Amino acid sequence: MNASQTAILCISMLTLGGCAYKGASIPNASLPMASADYTVLGATTADDCAAYIFAIDIEHLLVANTASVSASSGGSPLGAILAMVGGGGGAEESRALYKALEKIPEASHLIDIRSESTTTGLAPMGRPFFAQRCATVHARGVKLGAGPVPNAN
Repeated sequence: MNASQTAILCISMLTLGGCAYKGASIPNASLPMASADYTVLGATTADDCAAYIFAIDIEHLLVANTASVSASSGGSPLGAILAMVGGGGGAEESRALYKALEKIPEASHLIDIRSESTTTGLAPMGRPFFAQRCATVHARGVKLGAGPVPNAN
């Protein structure tokens, strides 16, 4: 195999390798809960999908999103870097988190968040070009009470 055949083989593998991508994350998993007056509510699940043409989400392009919830980077630098290069569900994850929170109207926060995203189609490095990306979020609602619990020292 000569150098040009090797180069063609490598380019083909890189191009075809971007046809399917599935990722999962546990945002904010390392943050401890402070002592506070709160009630853990039931579980909730929501999902959101978008179809991309030339890397543009046409369906949501002209929709004015007035609210969002974000948990993709979890405050960690590694999570932020992975979100920039294609890890995580992006806008779909944000919309799914918001839908999950809307399903429990008495909740002020979501905890125990699990999210997974799936991209099908042409998606080099996880970025959808001609593809559909879906994100599913599983979480539990929390209702905050009057305030922090005083230390019992």
